[in-house]
Amino acid sequence: MRGKRSIILILLSFFAIASAVAVWGTTARILAAGVDVTVTPNEIAESTTTTVSVQFIVPAEYSSGDTVTLTWDSGVTLTNAATPTTDADGDSTTDGSSSVSGTTYTYTFSAATTQASTSGVTFQMQVSAAKGIYSVSMTDSNGNYGAALLYVGDANDVLVTAIVQPILSFVIRDASDTADTNTCDLGVLNTSSVSTCSYRLKVATNAQNGYTISVKTDGDLRKSGTGDVADSEDIDPIAEDTTVTAGVEGYGIAFDGGSITSGGTVTEVPDFDDDDTPLVNTSTVNMLTTTGGNNPAASGDTTHTSLVTHRASVDADTNTGNYHQLVTYYVVANF
Repeated sequence: MRGKRSIILILLSFFAIASAVAVWGTTARILAAGVDVTVTPNEIAESTTTTVSVQFIVPAEYSSGDTVTLTWDSGVTLTNAATPTTDADGDSTTDGSSSVSGTTYTYTFSAATTQASTSGVTFQMQVSAAKGIYSVSMTDSNGNYGAALLYVGDANDVLVTAIVQPILSFVIRDASDTADTNTCDLGVLNTSSVSTCSYRLKVATNAQNGYTISVKTDGDLRKSGTGDVADSEDIDPIAEDTTVTAGVEGYGIAFDGGSITSGGTVTEVPDFDDDDTPLVNTSTVNMLTTTGGNNPAASGDTTHTSLVTHRASVDADTNTGNYHQLVTYYVVANF
């Protein structure tokens, strides 16, 4: 009987020890956890020694004798901070000391922490490395673990590039911007009215600095000859700062530069900013400049196009005949 009682006591003792071990093991596992690790700053210049801080929060306070190990990737030159960390939890008391061996930083606690579970612990050290992305892994004697990255140089940058093709188009359109045209018919001139014909200069471009329209002619509005001909052979161009008037022989253009879709300015170059302008230049002269691009509608855009109106009148002495003039336009984009 006494032997059976001894066996029972031994078994009970065994189960008590086993239960205690099981509880202890469970508690140890609960205290260990994966934690979020941060590196500040997490981006540094390449080959430049920089003081960085490694911080994390663990689920339980550290005790005297506990250790934290921070292991950096190879390629990192690691040294202790100029003022080595002694107060890890920021409570103004010494918690331990640090040492560096190769790329491994070790902190050994000589006192218990008081804020690790709320504000965490922070360790400072100096690092330097060539351009790259480097990992620092954390393990401690309580089984906690985590990792973070340090970005050196522009190793974590992506340069995104794109090309926008330059656009430039020019077409001469009718006055309503519904069809292309290369003619302007003043019709039969008479002494009682001013005859007109109109067309539009339509420019499309994505040039940042806008564009310039220039013009030249092959001479007077004339019935024969070339260039500047005798008065008997032409319809006299009007004088500067005057207008074409019915019953008075004269020829010129009215010019409306319009606007541009980019919102930039449109400047009619003198003397094309007048109501009427003589058009007798055999050399190329500027008519209009803009400070931005233009994207007029495909058709019917009478706002973002320039309107040219040729105006002519005759008097009783104007010689009969068929008159003509060739007007040539040029567009230059200012990219």
